[in-house]
Amino acid sequence: AGMGGGMPGARQSARRPAAPPRYDAIPPGTIVSLKGLVNASDRNGDRGVVKQYIPSSGRYVIELEDSEDTMSVKPSNLLQHIHVRIHDIQSQPELNGKTGTIITWNSHKERYAIYVMDLKKVVSLKPGNVVLESGTVAQISGLSSRPELNGKWGTIKNWVKESNKYDVQLSPQQVIRLKVENMRV
Repeated sequence: AGMGGGMPGARQSARRPAAPPRYDAIPPGTIVSLKGLVNASDRNGDRGVVKQYIPSSGRYVIELEDSEDTMSVKPSNLLQHIHVRIHDIQSQPELNGKTGTIITWNSHKERYAIYVMDLKKVVSLKPGNVVLESGTVAQISGLSSRPELNGKWGTIKNWVKESNKYDVQLSPQQVIRLKVENMRV
């Protein structure tokens, strides 16, 4: 369990079995922004940090930036501002291999706006050209071979460059391989 030392009595709680790891929950500390909120539409675009996932409601507690306020938010109303790597762009090969941060998602164009640090500019890219980091929790989308998996969340274990696919962990027992464009944050 834990390391030695610590407070007396702390050892007792270590005996309780830990909650099994979740592969479908965005980890605490992830920076997100709010999108698609109807009742609190003035909050759309606000940034915050994931504090915790509430399995019973399927919502996240988000602490909003520049305030002490927290909100309970559905995962569909969050965009994760995570680091990505750009891959396989034929028209602008100088972008390939560069890293950037997701700024927004344009649902009409089905593209991410990504800020590329090295170039100090924002580029608009399809999900198939954006490689999410291992450990990212993303949602399965647009899968025609196994439509029952669409909408489920899983943890990206690794990226297989040759086929441009991820190994995605859905549960302790289940890892599946999916095309990069089928995982969205």
